[in-house]
Amino acid sequence: MSAAPSIADALFRPRSIALVGASGDQNKHASLPHQYLRRHGYGGEIFPINAYRDSVFGERAFARIDDIGRPVDHAFIMLPTDAVKDAVSDCCRAGVRCATILSNGFAESGDSGRLRQDELVEMARDAGLRLLGPNSLGIINLPEHVALSANEILSLPELRPGRYSLVSQSGSLIGAVLSRGIERGIGFSKMISVGNEADLGVAETGDLLVDDPGTDAILLFLETVRKPDALAAMARRAFAAGKPVIAFRVGRSEVGETLAASHTGALVGSGAAVDAFLADIGVVRVETMDAFLEVAPLVKGHRPAPGRRVSVVTTTGGGGTLVVDALSRHDITIAPPSQACVDRLAAQGIAIARAPLIDLTLAGTNAKTYGPVLSALMASEDCDLVVSVVGSSSQFRPDRAVLPIVSATRDNPDTPVAAFLTPHAATSLSLLAEAGVAAFRTPESCADAVRAFFDWRAPRAAAASVAPPEAQAALKAAEGPALDAEAAARVFAALGVPVAPERVLPADAAAIERLALDDLPYPVAAKILSPDIAHKTEAEGVALAIASPQALKDACRRILAGAARHAPDARLLGIQVQPMLRGLGEALVGFRRDPAVGPVVTLGAGGVLAEIYRDVSVRTAPVDAETARAMIGEVKAFAPLRGYRGLPRGDLDALAQAVAAFSRLAALDVAEAEANPVLVRAEGEGVIALDALIVKGGEHAL
Repeated sequence: MSAAPSIADALFRPRSIALVGASGDQNKHASLPHQYLRRHGYGGEIFPINAYRDSVFGERAFARIDDIGRPVDHAFIMLPTDAVKDAVSDCCRAGVRCATILSNGFAESGDSGRLRQDELVEMARDAGLRLLGPNSLGIINLPEHVALSANEILSLPELRPGRYSLVSQSGSLIGAVLSRGIERGIGFSKMISVGNEADLGVAETGDLLVDDPGTDAILLFLETVRKPDALAAMARRAFAAGKPVIAFRVGRSEVGETLAASHTGALVGSGAAVDAFLADIGVVRVETMDAFLEVAPLVKGHRPAPGRRVSVVTTTGGGGTLVVDALSRHDITIAPPSQACVDRLAAQGIAIARAPLIDLTLAGTNAKTYGPVLSALMASEDCDLVVSVVGSSSQFRPDRAVLPIVSATRDNPDTPVAAFLTPHAATSLSLLAEAGVAAFRTPESCADAVRAFFDWRAPRAAAASVAPPEAQAALKAAEGPALDAEAAARVFAALGVPVAPERVLPADAAAIERLALDDLPYPVAAKILSPDIAHKTEAEGVALAIASPQALKDACRRILAGAARHAPDARLLGIQVQPMLRGLGEALVGFRRDPAVGPVVTLGAGGVLAEIYRDVSVRTAPVDAETARAMIGEVKAFAPLRGYRGLPRGDLDALAQAVAAFSRLAALDVAEAEANPVLVRAEGEGVIALDALIVKGGEHAL
């Protein structure tokens, strides 16, 4: 008796397959996997499971898997929802190694479906059976002729094998990716539809692909993130193995997030949080479907670039300008060639200008010009990536400027090249794909891929998630799920975030009127203190630049009246009085425990406009000061604080330290928190948090 297969073999290259619910009617979907397996050359045993037929497509049929009497590596279950449990039970008894469940009606359909799904997992786990799905369209292994899917793209007579593998949370996208890849001359190795990920999911199937010798890059089509720790471990292993992980994530809009949640039956995190998580674990993130299909050759064999400099060489000024315009929407430098590069080419009889766009014009559409220019740019130290643009010759005379790209990339493998062909040039696209050159059909997808390459970074080592005992105690001492600003400030201070000095007055206008307030450092600011009022300005709960004791008493009376008017049920604990402090700018530092990827920290422009501009940087929390400095560099509104055009520099080192300290909220029972504004003073003078908000525990998220 042969040994049981590994999970990778049973999933990707099974020696035998049971088709549970197989149909002999070639017009029914339940007949498609059988037809596709044989059409595309599967050489293993197929066991149709159909209680009403003796044979299906000429192969003996069985009423149940138990009747086969021989080991089965993989079962493909195509039954109504109510019949799936019995089929899985049969697989458990028969010792099947892996089962893919095409059927739906499980976690994606609501609570009752989730219970049905949990029963399947528990039953399979006890028997050592691994499950793919439910709601999975199956797997395709093109190099080894396993077309175990009902996806109708497999109706094509020939499919192109390749060395890129896809793991998709959307089953139908497998067909779309395969179809569009064929148009581009791009082939695939393994394609897996994970469905609901009841057992085998993105992380574990991706991990199997890290060890797969037929896979050079791993593509992920994501609607959400399940098992973030496992996904992070897979991505780190893939990076170490030199196999880039590339993700295209849908659900970036609020409506898209809702649709993704209803489709997957999973919690969906905020777009910014998921993107930050993927970036932190070393995943290449694209934003367009075209770039998702075309970017793999650009990153394969490379590591993240040290800079963001691009040289652009073109045979068509218009096509080159299209790419330059698209690249300029991102933080990318279009770098002209150095004088040394110009002189080196001049010695070969080739004249180019020191311009950001190297336009060779029609005269450059010959191998003796285009090839040497491209090679010189790739060999120089003036850029981190070269974009090669070819006009009409790519469609009609690929020998003139397309074949030179192939030769130049072969001779200079260390410099990444992105090729944009302005016409529809199917032959040249296939030629470049076969040579492992990233070729793009639109300037937008080319720019998206280049941006993704430059945004790519090595997986970040997570900072230690430890909070000082004083912060733990301050949080525990606060009553209720939401902390008032005074209690929240005590937690921030215990973490190491500088907070403003303050005095708290009673929430009683008559009592305030009797107080002697001459010792306060006027001018001062006064704010309502309430755990139930998060946005004080909207509740008329703030007064600024108060110059005298009587003006303060008058302001407190107005604040209390405004708060009672706007939030009549709110608990009013007092009025917080702080000195009016001056600085060069304001920042917002936020914390949130995202439902999909866990704790994240956000940094952006402070004050009341923070939510409008969305000029923010996000990371998974906690972060260290070095990562916080990188976040500061990503916020455009902080340009004046960085000394833009001679402006006085803010204390950004102190801001980085404060962000790192704030991010240690990840170690506390906190759902959300915000310090807004954080006053950034002149270089060397520090930062101060002027307002504080904390909501305890995940179940109390705002």
